Parts: sequence; C-alpha cells; structure tokens
Amino acid sequence: LPPSAPAVASSNYSPSTSFPRPDADTTFNEAVQKLWDLDARLIPNQNYKIDVQSSKHPCNKEDAAEEPLFTYVKPAVFRKRPTFTTFVALLNNYSAYTGEEEDVTEQELQENRAFLNEVMKTAPMKYCHQYCIAKGCTYKGKEISGSESEFKRTLDSIWFELYSRSGRRNMDSSGFEHVFVGEVKNGQVSGFHNWIMFYLEEKRGNVDFRGYIKPKCRDSSTAETNDDDPVLTLQFRWNGVEKFVGTCFIGVTPEFEMALYTMAFLAYEEDENVITLDAGGEMFDLNVKCHKYDRNTKVGSCYVEALAHYE
Repeated sequence: LPPSAPAVASSNYSPSTSFPRPDADTTFNEAVQKLWDLDARLIPNQNYKIDVQSSKHPCNKEDAAEEPLFTYVKPAVFRKRPTFTTFVALLNNYSAYTGEEEDVTEQELQENRAFLNEVMKTAPMKYCHQYCIAKGCTYKGKEISGSESEFKRTLDSIWFELYSRSGRRNMDSSGFEHVFVGEVKNGQVSGFHNWIMFYLEEKRGNVDFRGYIKPKCRDSSTAETNDDDPVLTLQFRWNGVEKFVGTCFIGVTPEFEMALYTMAFLAYEEDENVITLDAGGEMFDLNVKCHKYDRNTKVGSCYVEALAHYE
C-alpha cells in the first residue's frame, strides 16, 4: 500500500483525531478519497486473508467456489479495536425476516450508543461530520450542528430508528440492519453489504460463498480480481437464501463505511454518485448508491456498485 493509505496492524491501532478540514468546494469524490486515506483498515495477507477462487456470471446458479471466501481474520482485530468490538455487538440484535417486528431492548440501545461513541472518536467520522457542516447539510429542516453530541443523535436517528420495510406496519427494519446485517425479503437476501458480517456468518457456516462477479474493464485495460482487492462483487447464500449480486468493501473499518454512507445520505439528493477511488494503484469506478426511507429521514439502503476496475 502507498504511504497515503494508512492501513495498520491491529496491535498498533490508535484512532487519529488529526484530519484536514473540508470546505464547501470539496467534491464528493475528493471526500471519499480522503476517507479512504484516513481509514485505518486492515492489511491483506497480514490481518486477514481471502481466497476469491473463480468468477461467474450473476445469472449462473452453479457454485464457483468450493472454499470459503475468508481464510482467516486475526482475532485481535475484534478484541483490541473498539469500533470493531462495538460493531460486532450490534450484529445479533435483529430478526432477519422483514415483517417480523423488532424488539429493541435497553441493552441494545446502549450498544447502539457505545458504537456511535467509538466511531465518533475516529478520523473518518470526524471528517464526515466536518464535511456535512461545510456542505451546509440539513436534517429534518435543521442545519447539521457542530456539536458532536447533536451529530451522534442525528446518526442514531438516520441509522438506528426503526421503520416498516414490509408494508405491514410492523417496525421491522432500520438502515443499520439492512446495510450492515442484512435482511430476507420475498425469498431473497436484501442488503447485507458488510464484510465483517460476511466473515462471521461464513465462519458459523451460515454463509456459502459461491464465487465473485468478474470486474469490468476500462477501455482496453483489464484488471484481474485477486486476494488483496479491497472491493469485491460477490454471489452467496445466507442460511440457504440467495444473494445473486452484492458488492462490498473488504478490510475497511466500520467507521469508514458509516462515514461514506452518512455523507452520501446527508449531502446529496441523488440516489447515485459515481466516483473514482484510488486504492493504492488499483483504481475502481464506483457508484455510491443511497436510497432514503421514511420521508427522507432514514437510510433505506446504501452500498457501492463496482462499475470498473483497472490499473
């Protein structure tokens, strides 16, 4: 990785509070690149190892991967990094099936607050906060406050407040559940865009990795998918239910994705924002998609679509 990409070993992780200030002219592409440069993501083949195996077409129902995607992730990542620890604590707080009302306990509310407290200590989320201020973003008719406590309340509302996704009036979903945990709706996996959830469920035997979707080319250049790529488009089954196409980052921190999708949600009216990400010499054209719910007050879905991968 280049010097600008501060991926670090888990044993040396310390959230940075020093970050450049964005201004009103900072583009979304520039902001996402800065988030990437600030992120203390994991080092492939050191903190984790994956095996991408064979490619396939999204319509191909055959299994193109005999082995799991993840060979290992160092356990210390989940013990010693507070944003990872508090993130993992949230993953068992939801019922996967839409239509089933969520029962939120006081313990789960405390876990939500603990996670937000930890991510707001990190450089990506501090940058996200400053970006939203610089862009004059509003939420529910009010400008985003410079107060970190107020911003955490906004994050809690955007990501964790429940709404009905099934249309049955049951409070059965939230932005966090859909994006980071995943749901089952109409017999298919919906959401589930996070590599940590994927790894943990694969380790439990609940996820069957079925191959990667071959990356597109740019002009005449080609880029092979390999075991250190930070963006993968996958096909998998979760508890026997199919996800035909799903793109996720690999090895990034929870705060990176929270920051990325929060910026897309608050700063832009468009559902789609195409960017080019320099991931240390590997270039990705990504469409950052953000769908809003409940009168534009909550995340319906956020994820990236890989448009091209080149060198």
